[in-house]
Amino acid sequence: MFGARLSNWVILCFIGIVCAIGTVDLKTENALVIYDSHFQDLTDKSSLSSPIKTLIDNLESQYKVQYHSYEDEDIKLFYEDSPRFDHLVILPSSKKVIAAKAALSQHKLIDYVNQGGNVLVVGGIEAVLPDSTRGFLNQLGIYPAPKNFQLLDHFNSNGGDEVILSDETNLVSNNRVVKSITNTNYKGGAAIISNNELLFPIIKGSPTSFTAKAGIEKVEQDTTWTFGSQGFAAVGFQALNNARLVWVGSESLITDDLINWTFQKKHVLKLQFVQHYKNDEPENPNHTLYRIKDQTIYTVGVSELSEDGKWIPFEVTNDEDQLQLSFKMLDPYQRLNLLPLGPAASIEGGSDLDTYVYYTNFTLPDHHGMFTFELDYKRVGLSFLEDKKIVTVRHLANDEFKRSWDITNSWLYIASAALVIVAWFLFVVNYIYISKTDDEKKNI
Repeated sequence: MFGARLSNWVILCFIGIVCAIGTVDLKTENALVIYDSHFQDLTDKSSLSSPIKTLIDNLESQYKVQYHSYEDEDIKLFYEDSPRFDHLVILPSSKKVIAAKAALSQHKLIDYVNQGGNVLVVGGIEAVLPDSTRGFLNQLGIYPAPKNFQLLDHFNSNGGDEVILSDETNLVSNNRVVKSITNTNYKGGAAIISNNELLFPIIKGSPTSFTAKAGIEKVEQDTTWTFGSQGFAAVGFQALNNARLVWVGSESLITDDLINWTFQKKHVLKLQFVQHYKNDEPENPNHTLYRIKDQTIYTVGVSELSEDGKWIPFEVTNDEDQLQLSFKMLDPYQRLNLLPLGPAASIEGGSDLDTYVYYTNFTLPDHHGMFTFELDYKRVGLSFLEDKKIVTVRHLANDEFKRSWDITNSWLYIASAALVIVAWFLFVVNYIYISKTDDEKKNI
């Protein structure tokens, strides 16, 4: 008896420990830093530059970090086809061909992003990108300058080989990644970007800047990578699955804001709930069957991740960031702006106002078929929100059509029919009783 109780107690303790460990693992994210000891010796923090030290301190304060050299052939980015790390940092390399080329191949890096991994790639003038990393960036639409190519600007420099960056000239407005340029003296490369709609520039070159091979006095086409504002010192990318990537042309551009955005600690949105229902049936949300011309209400709750890791209401403050609903079959029949309703609790009956509610009230189109309530919210620097709910819209049943007297256009025809009946009645009365001749007068 006592032994059985002791055994049950041990089992319960074991389950509690396992649950506790599982809870910790769920909350702790893993990060992998790939480095080249020729440029950075991460084992000796005192030798690190200020931006790299900022990066390492930020990572170690929030994640479980592993460090591996490019020469480490034992790097494993995946475990049984699942990413082992939530975040990946690729620091400058001194070689194009690396020993860890199998683990960091172009295909593996693309697969890593497709499975939700976040990547920070750091460039440099004297450094090169491994061939696999360069191919990976090229596939996304980012084309960094080769080794020894430097962003130059003779009109905005400190008299040497450093370009002076400013918020007014170089910081791209509304990028949501970097609020301001903290290190204004820039010595690094630049990249050209494609027209991929998932890419967006963060820091751009001035109109008088160019990227050319360092030490070349005469600017020629063969020795120049970018001209004017087509060169970018920092570029962001957000995949459709909300995986994020940032490329910077120099470690001097690394800031806490940039790190937090890349690793999804900033400007992360979440749909807390989505509901649609008929105006007269709010107690029955998310119908799958509607009727043409039904008056319908659509509501969503949107939250944003705060700096302390809590969900707070996400309030739209300008017209450019408005949420929209598309009620569509193949093409949208209606596209409507969602109106703000106010903060609310994401859980029914909860007291924590952690979401902001938006709604729209509209009439379904006079067309039956399969329709979709679609919310597709994509704004630069914010997590993408997407939700689709398919419903059936039926036509009116036989007993749901309006009676003839309820249709104003029919009143003319009803009146005509009534006049015909009255005229026929008067004609019959007149024929039988009024218009009958006197037989005696007829025989005279």
